[in-house]
Amino acid sequence: MWRSRKQGQDETEQIWDNGFVENTAQSAKECPCLQGDVYYQSFEQRPLGSDSNYGEATILRCKRCGSYWLHYLMEYEYLTAAGRWFHGLITPEIAASATAENARNILEGLEWYFRGGSAFGGKVSRTKSGDLKYWLFPFPGKSSD
Repeated sequence: MWRSRKQGQDETEQIWDNGFVENTAQSAKECPCLQGDVYYQSFEQRPLGSDSNYGEATILRCKRCGSYWLHYLMEYEYLTAAGRWFHGLITPEIAASATAENARNILEGLEWYFRGGSAFGGKVSRTKSGDLKYWLFPFPGKSSD
């Protein structure tokens, strides 16, 4: 488990429950997570659960730089290649207060987020903020035939 505290204008310390303090000022700016590397083993996860639309929300913390992310996954089991996810950089304060029900609103309020999944051909794209309902509309992705 972790918690954060601000050190200065650009510095944040990550404080682990065991008392270990990790300064993330330099590494966060250069971390692959900011370039769209969303490999699941690169993050600690805290599931928030499912919202009323059956989307799954999770708080992620990058193991390399300590950045917090909100991850939202939506799958349409009746469609082939229709899974999609959204992954947005958030503050520690938002990470502490986020719920499954307000995850979509948080993502829509961010300046940008990453999106990907089989519905988008497996490609990860950085996307400007906006209403997720257009991306969440059930459509099948490209077939691999």
